[in-house]
Amino acid sequence: MKILVNTGPAHPLFFPVVPLAWALHAAGHQVLVAAPESFEPVIRGAGLRMAPVHGPLDMGEVMGRDRDGNPLKVPDTDEELADGIGSGFARLATRTLERTRALVATWRPDLVVTESYSFGAAALAAAEHGVPWVKHTVGPGDLPIVDAVARELAPETKECGLDVLPAPDLVLDNCPPLMGGAADGAVPLRYVPYGEPGAVPAWSLRPGDAPRVLVTLGSVQPQIGGLPALGRMLRAVAELPVELVVAVADHLLPRLGELPGNVVAAGWQSLTAVLPGCDLAVHHGGPGTMMACSVQGLPQVVVPGPGKPLTEIRRLTEHGGAIELAPAALTPDTLREACRTLLDDPGRRARALAVRDDIAAQPSPLRTVAVLEDLVDARADARADARADARVGA
Repeated sequence: MKILVNTGPAHPLFFPVVPLAWALHAAGHQVLVAAPESFEPVIRGAGLRMAPVHGPLDMGEVMGRDRDGNPLKVPDTDEELADGIGSGFARLATRTLERTRALVATWRPDLVVTESYSFGAAALAAAEHGVPWVKHTVGPGDLPIVDAVARELAPETKECGLDVLPAPDLVLDNCPPLMGGAADGAVPLRYVPYGEPGAVPAWSLRPGDAPRVLVTLGSVQPQIGGLPALGRMLRAVAELPVELVVAVADHLLPRLGELPGNVVAAGWQSLTAVLPGCDLAVHHGGPGTMMACSVQGLPQVVVPGPGKPLTEIRRLTEHGGAIELAPAALTPDTLREACRTLLDDPGRRARALAVRDDIAAQPSPLRTVAVLEDLVDARADARADARADARVGA
C-alpha cells in the first residue's frame, strides 16, 4: 500500500504518529509524510520521507492572525481556546490544500493518515479522490476543534465539491483505559513515545546518588511567558535531597539564571532518552509529556497549563500515580510536599507502574497495521462491487 501521513509542523503533533509510520514501513508499505517544508529536518530525523505541501511556515503567525492578517484576541476560556485552535489549524489547511490535493491526485495513496489537529487539507483531498482517511489522536484529551475547523474551512470544502467536511473512516485513539480509554467507535492503539534520535546521556544510564526529578513546562509555555514559573518550580524542588533534570529549550536556558547545584542536566532533552533514568516528573500536563512519563511508570506532579487534558489528568490523579496542583494552588511548599509524597510512598510508585502496564496492554502499532490493511481492502471491495453493479445496470 501507499500511505500518506499528514502532519502540521509541530513536534507534539508529529511525534505520536511516528511509531505507526514505522510499523507501516516495516510491514512493507510505502510511507510518505506531507508537511510544510520547514519541518523536513524533523521528518528526516525520524527516518521518513516527506513531500512538502507548503514552503516555510510561521505557526505563530498562522495561529495568531486571521485570513486577512489581522491579529486575533488571546482566548480567555477553554471553549474559546479550542475554537481558536481549530480555526488556526483550518487556516493552516487553507495554505496546504492546493499542494495536498495535487499530491493525492498524482501519487494516488491507498490511505491517508492524519494527526488529529492538522487534518483539514488531507481530509478534503482524500474525500475528493475517494481515498479512505484515518485520524490518529496525538494523546489523551484532544481538544474539541472539529466544529471550528469545519466552519473555517467551509469555502474550501465547497471548492472540493463537498457539502461538509468529511468525517474520518476510522479513528485511532491512544488514550489508555485508566485515563478513560478510546472514544466510542474508535480503535484503541498503544501510545509509544518517540523522541528525536541521538546519544543517550551517560548519567541516565546509571543510578543517581539521590532520587532524580525531571522538571519541565514543555516546549511552548516557556516561550509564551512561562519561563519565570519554571524557574520558581525548579528552585522549590531543588531544596529537596534530589538530583534535578531541567527540560527546556537551549536558547531559553540562560534566562533561567544560575541553576541550583543539584542540577545534573539542563536544556533540550529527548524525554525518551532521559525519563528511564528519572524517578519523578514535574510538568505542565501536556499529553505527550504525561504519556511519556506514564509509559515509564513514573509518578508525576502535574501543574496543568492552558488547554491541557484536565479530565484525563484527574483520572490519573484519582488512580494515585500522580498529584495535580492547580496553578492557583502552586507554592514552593505545596510543590515540595507533592514531590515528597510521591517519592516516599511505595504505594504511589506501584500505582504509577499500574498505569504503565495498562498502556502496555493496548494493541501495538504493529498490530494496528492489519486494521488499516483491512480498511483499505474493504474500500477496494466496495468500489469493485459498485463497478460490478454499474455494469449489470447498464
